[in-house]
Amino acid sequence: MLAFIACLLATQVPVDQPPRLRTILPNGAAILVEAAPKAKGLSIELFISSRGTEETPITNGLRHLLEHLVALGPKGDLDRRLEAAGGFLVAQTSRDAMEFRLNLPNGKLDFGLKCVEELTHMPEVTPETIKHEALILEQEVALRDDSAKFSSAAWTLAFGDKGLDPIGNLDVIRNATPAMLDSVHKIMFSGPNLVIAVAGDVDLDAATIACSSLLANAAKRDVVEFNRGAGVGGNTTVEAAGIAYSVPVPSFKMPETAARLAAALAIASEADHCFVIYTPSANSGMVTLGRTENKAELETIVRKANANDLFARGKILAKAWVNRNLDSPEHVAAFRGLLLVNAIDLKPDSMLENINAMTHADFASAIESYRTNAVMVQGR
Repeated sequence: MLAFIACLLATQVPVDQPPRLRTILPNGAAILVEAAPKAKGLSIELFISSRGTEETPITNGLRHLLEHLVALGPKGDLDRRLEAAGGFLVAQTSRDAMEFRLNLPNGKLDFGLKCVEELTHMPEVTPETIKHEALILEQEVALRDDSAKFSSAAWTLAFGDKGLDPIGNLDVIRNATPAMLDSVHKIMFSGPNLVIAVAGDVDLDAATIACSSLLANAAKRDVVEFNRGAGVGGNTTVEAAGIAYSVPVPSFKMPETAARLAAALAIASEADHCFVIYTPSANSGMVTLGRTENKAELETIVRKANANDLFARGKILAKAWVNRNLDSPEHVAAFRGLLLVNAIDLKPDSMLENINAMTHADFASAIESYRTNAVMVQGR
């Protein structure tokens, strides 16, 4: 298959390339390359879907622990080698995917993909390395900001065990074994769960061939789609300052999601120090609107929010939210890669189309959802 792809691309008459090229390999792995000829740097993202390894009470934190161990590289020096090449690595684990982001200078595609290839391998894990990383994760948990605490509490109330925080349960992490992590790795790093997104000053065809070579041998495995459910509203508290309203939303591509995101952004614009959290997903999720100080003022703003006053602003802010996720190679690779690892039909265009088509009635209903359907998280 790779030889055929390479031959086909090599025999094409040279023409101006389109801005991006998306490829789905026979094993289900996906590749997205976006050309940005004037970019000042190169971004390469490896996404690994959580399909088949979603958080449960007895596994909550294994993916996060595995992310830390994989990010070290096979010799524990990947970050040092990247820094020597003028780049850096950022890794994170969300409910739907694990992400490794490599930011590099132009011309470092081959080097970057060699690093990505290292990240696809199961590292050597011992009880001692697990113990060491567990201490680091304990510090990470302790340093979480208040907005993350609000969001986590809302997810847990809305979705129960299907909304567990991927940062993990420290007891589960401490009691992890190399065999448990190896089992998670085998499922996660199979073809249908893998996406590489590249954005920068690259040749689309050459970059696609290089990425295809890297992912082509990943195992083809059947993965069961996970249904998180619709989510419910309610009230809960958290050890943090402020207040938050979290509204369950369906898939990223649904009009209701665009309307509720637009409503949150519009309401948040009514006061300083507000935050809005939404992570795109093919599954159901949450839009969280909150403030970490003067919670009484946000309560008043939500109660009095008027669609007539905020509709036009909500549309503008929602479009700006999409466009901010596409304004640099780093953002393009992160945003498009996350959408692709969720589902091959998820694209920024669907959100923009829904924003443009959103009616005043849609927006008014979304505003009302923050008063009637939300999880209200009170700080204490």
